[in-house]
Amino acid sequence: MTRSGLRGWESTQRQTAHGAVESEQRVRLLRPVVDGSVDGAQRLGSAYWRKVERFTFGLVRSRQGLHGVELRLLGRRPLLLAFGQPIMTLGEGSLRCCYPITGGLLADQPGGEILFAQDQVGDRLWLCSTITGFFPALAARPGEPDWTGALYSQVQRRIHLAISRRYFSRLIGEAGQ
Repeated sequence: MTRSGLRGWESTQRQTAHGAVESEQRVRLLRPVVDGSVDGAQRLGSAYWRKVERFTFGLVRSRQGLHGVELRLLGRRPLLLAFGQPIMTLGEGSLRCCYPITGGLLADQPGGEILFAQDQVGDRLWLCSTITGFFPALAARPGEPDWTGALYSQVQRRIHLAISRRYFSRLIGEAGQ
């Protein structure tokens, strides 16, 4: 067990030279938490959005529509983050639910994605939450001092980490691990 309370918890983050954030959280699984179907992949995504709402006590609400998922303050305005329709991929030992990041107040520009996956890597099974190519509005700009991104690193990033830990715990608990 680690400080997160999850066995095999790992977390990495970096900011590219262009300012994009790359972040991965993962936990080792004893057995799959969802079945290896499109429904299983969709469940990986929908469980995360439910966890966002629960973690924020309903302050941030997700809304799924024709264009994807929106995270809004109290379900109204402002639009905090917008995501396109999920892209599901199934492979041998792997299923993924990927949402392209399309905008919102917390995104400096559209681009990047958030990915939820259950991946078999060799003899290990992992549950992952990965953000790539995301340009947070609150992060430090390239060439600027690190402290200029304090709101991202001290607030938005920590919220994502806390939600990820709870998301993993919930899926693992529901699977009876």
